[in-house]
Amino acid sequence: MKSTIEIINERLKLAKIGVRVHQRGDRLSLRATLPPKPGSNKTNAHQQHIALGIYANPAGLQRAEAEAKIVGGLLARGEYDWSRYLCDEQELGIGNWVQWIDRLRADYFAQKGDTPNTQFTWKNDYETAFKNLKGEVTSASIIGAATNTPANSRSRKRTCEKLQLLAELIGIKVDLKPYIGNYGNSQTKPRQIPTDDQIIQTRSLFLNSPSWLWAYGVMAAYGLRDHEIFFCEISSTPPHTCYVREGKTGERICYPLRPEWTVEWQLWENKNQTAQGKCIGTMGNE
Repeated sequence: MKSTIEIINERLKLAKIGVRVHQRGDRLSLRATLPPKPGSNKTNAHQQHIALGIYANPAGLQRAEAEAKIVGGLLARGEYDWSRYLCDEQELGIGNWVQWIDRLRADYFAQKGDTPNTQFTWKNDYETAFKNLKGEVTSASIIGAATNTPANSRSRKRTCEKLQLLAELIGIKVDLKPYIGNYGNSQTKPRQIPTDDQIIQTRSLFLNSPSWLWAYGVMAAYGLRDHEIFFCEISSTPPHTCYVREGKTGERICYPLRPEWTVEWQLWENKNQTAQGKCIGTMGNE
């Protein structure tokens, strides 16, 4: 563990971030030249620790490094505020949920970047998972929020995953795996896949709209996700591959499921319209 902390601190040093990660007992903290704490009789900035309330494990180290970058950025801009970090070893686990969720939010965007897609994910996955947190900052409250979702459901699984991250940040020992249940393929409802004739027949409904006629054809021929039609290019030469520049799973190359449709409908003649949605999660609602 010591060598790992040394590697992290070396990265921080090379990045010219004046913050270091320290291990005190089984918890991690940061050390940097910081302004005096509220109520301190000191007037000048000096070396101090910031208790993070997270354990010295691989996940905790990753979060400590991200927090060090956040603190470094705040210090560089002269915006560091002790109100976010007034939590020492005797106060771990005390506070309110808003404070800890704000800390996790800052960590999330520091790692993932602040984009329309990450904003969408935070709002729909993380905020949804935390909406049932009530009472004191304890393991019992976290378990209560997890079990306030339908058992063996996708929402239960996602909620448990996000609450586990929050618990690790705070330093609360709780294992939510037993509460996830058996959500998985057994809960997936079988899909009714239309026949080729039905797909061709339905396509005729879009004859008066060239852009949607093209979009329908691309999704049918290549099996694209709805938002991927806004980021694709189709080769006019065999095997008529479709290059998806970006999407939920990143860039990829697709081959036509029905090559004859690509040729008959001349799908390489892009008639796509411009997406109005700001992120992948809303582009499919055009």
